[in-house]
Amino acid sequence: MQLPPKGDPHGDFAMQLPRDTVLYVLREYGVEVECDTPMLDGRALRTLSADDVIECQWLPDPVMGLMVRYLARKFGIPTHAFYFDITQDVGPPRHH
Repeated sequence: MQLPPKGDPHGDFAMQLPRDTVLYVLREYGVEVECDTPMLDGRALRTLSADDVIECQWLPDPVMGLMVRYLARKFGIPTHAFYFDITQDVGPPRHH
């Protein structure tokens, strides 16, 4: 068994994704995304809504792994859908 790295025990850095990829997958699964307040440091307050779930989050670029997993749980999206294109037979990674 391999132990997680000391500096990143929850995979927050290792599982980070570009913000555009996260927003693309959210939209792909029917989540409406609105940009409310862009900031100079690259963050933007996003209003995410689907059915009866509404969430406002500051999303930096890149989005860290813990936030990706949180959004996946909140909107009922399989976590692996953020990392792999599951509509393809092979499931290539979404980003390089």
